[in-house]
Amino acid sequence: MARPEMKLLKERKLAELITPPKGSDVLEASGVVVKDRDYYVIFDNVRRVARIDPGLSPTSKRHGWLGPRLSGGDGYEDIAHSPRLKRFFLLVEAEKHTDGTYKGLIDECDEAGRLKSRRWIDFVLPKRNTGFEGLAAVRVKGVNYLLALCEGNRCKAGREGKAGGGGRIQVLARKKAMWVPIAQIKLPRTVEFEDYSAVALRGDRIAVISQMTSRLWIGRLRTRNWTIAGKGRLYDFPRTKRGRLKYCTLEGLSWVSNTTFVMVSDLCKKGYRKGCRKTDQSIHLFALPGTGRPRRKGR
Repeated sequence: MARPEMKLLKERKLAELITPPKGSDVLEASGVVVKDRDYYVIFDNVRRVARIDPGLSPTSKRHGWLGPRLSGGDGYEDIAHSPRLKRFFLLVEAEKHTDGTYKGLIDECDEAGRLKSRRWIDFVLPKRNTGFEGLAAVRVKGVNYLLALCEGNRCKAGREGKAGGGGRIQVLARKKAMWVPIAQIKLPRTVEFEDYSAVALRGDRIAVISQMTSRLWIGRLRTRNWTIAGKGRLYDFPRTKRGRLKYCTLEGLSWVSNTTFVMVSDLCKKGYRKGCRKTDQSIHLFALPGTGRPRRKGR
């Protein structure tokens, strides 16, 4: 069945905007969040946050790295921001816990990029490289929560994790030294993604993307019982004239307006089609079909 296709507004290679970290020539972008007028991007290969001016001009002096490089590990899988708490939350996919299992970690930073705390997620993951991929912050009735998106279907790895229709998001509440799941959001079975790479909220609207399927889903989230209303809608990212994927490594997602999104792409690795390299390690602005670039305030 044909699906509506997202409209590309603008894109730029991240290396044109910021300098890769010392000792590396790649920018494995894995998450993005909008704060004020800027885009804040994190990477698989460095524990540091980059600030990108929304104009995406290589000559802008607003591009740069935020705060010091954080210690421990390679990088992050996603980033969320709480305007109320004035905090960034940085997601580590999975690391080996002292109990021998694999669990995710969340670093909490102030808005200058300084690390304030590091807490485990009290949820056992199947593998180190198949854990949490997306993160979003939400406040409900005065309580702050984080939504952690599992990469695999039903939060599993292997063949079971690739069997579509089992998208899962863990609702996390902070309890002392840990983030603890208090509910699980089940995406509709019609969201038959092979994997899940990012989640974002705007009011009660929730968006999820898949890297492998190169598709976006938008639905309505009922926070009173952490369920999805209806089936939502599916959108394809642009394909080639032959129907092949052009966007193969999308891993970050944030709402810019009611109809537009900013996204980032990871590095194309072995096994990906050569044409996918044209859009990897990039930042992109997309609009929903039938809509255009949002009008700036005051115009």
